[in-house]
Order: sequence, then C-alpha cells, then structure tokens
Amino acid sequence: MRERITALMNDRTRMLAAISHDLRTPITRLRLRSEYIDDSTQRAQTLRDLDQMQSMLESVLSLLRSESAVKPTLVDLAALVQMVCEQFSDCGHAVTYQGPDRAAMTARPDEIIRAVGNLVENATRFGTEVTVALSIADDQIIIEVCDDGPGIPDESKSAMLEPFVRGEEARTMDETAGFGLGLSIAQAIATAHGGSLLLLDNKPSGLCARLLLSNARQDGQGSS
Repeated sequence: MRERITALMNDRTRMLAAISHDLRTPITRLRLRSEYIDDSTQRAQTLRDLDQMQSMLESVLSLLRSESAVKPTLVDLAALVQMVCEQFSDCGHAVTYQGPDRAAMTARPDEIIRAVGNLVENATRFGTEVTVALSIADDQIIIEVCDDGPGIPDESKSAMLEPFVRGEEARTMDETAGFGLGLSIAQAIATAHGGSLLLLDNKPSGLCARLLLSNARQDGQGSS
C-alpha cells in the first residue's frame, strides 16, 4: 500500500510539473498577442497578469525540483548571501548583511541563492528594513532573515511552510504578493542540505526566518 501511494504521488507530481512546463508556451503566445491591444491600460493589465502567471509557473517548477543534477561543491556561503543582499539593495530595499566575510560550505550554490532570495523577497514584501545574519555553530550554518513587518501568529507559522499558503490574516496581501511558494521552496532546499527552516518572532515586531544548513566547512572562514 505504501509503495502504491508513493507511486501515485510521484505520478501526480510529474503530471503537475509537465502541465506547468507546457503552460509556458500559451503564455508566451498571449504575451505576443497582447502587444497588439490598442488600449494602453488594458495592455498593461494583461501583461501584468501574464507576468504573475509566469512567475507562479516558475515557482511551482522550482518547488517540484526535488532532485538537482548539480553536485554539491565547496562554496563561499558568505559571498553568496552578501550577493543576494546587494541585489535587493540595488533595487531600493533596505537590506543589510551581518556576518563573516567568508564561510566555506559544501552546497549547491544556485539552490542556496534561491532559498535566501525567497526569504529576503518575502521579508521586503512585508517589512521596511531587513537584516540578513550569517553565523556558524559547530557543524551548522545559520542564516537568519529578519524583518520589521507585522509578523505571523504562532498558530499560523507551521501552515505558512505549506505550499500555496499565504498569511492573509497576518500580512496585507495585494496584487504584488506571491503565491505562497517561497517559504516552501526554501524549506525544501534546506531539507536537501540536511537542515531545516524555522519561523520565529522578531522583537519587537516582525518575522525572523531561520535557515539551518548542515555539512558546514569552517576552513577558510574569515571575520567581518
């Protein structure tokens, strides 16, 4: 029975991934056709809707990529995290980095960038100031992304890690909000790296997403 359930879930996952992938083509066609809409307002609204659809498909595909073909390699995790912070800062967000100049770790760099990027994007969406702190404890690397937004009630924190769950009650949602996949993707990446993702309160207000990653390599570590 367990094997049958596993096979059924795998089949459904593959089907969802195939549908999400194939929907890219009609979205591209609609995007091209929308360029011929005379009304500029309608054209802009149509393109915005298509952008949201495209973003959701990419998020679903990212969540469904449970196994990466890229092998883990020794990377400078501090440099990756600082790069993500700089990208958001360049876009006008108040994102600051706290931590060592270097922190070696065996990981898949693209996945780490995606996980941290999702957490920072979520934080900038609901807070005005974001702090990304990197620290090392024994054989574990800790990345904390904290914001000064409205936060999430304790009873809702577990549910927020589920796919397509969004914090409508705790955080204001509008057309710029995501699809409830960012935290799920970050959690899946953390699990793939032998770690986990925790949602904690940030005092006096806001949310602190703590990304725990194992297999840390402390050689070559510098100081801030």
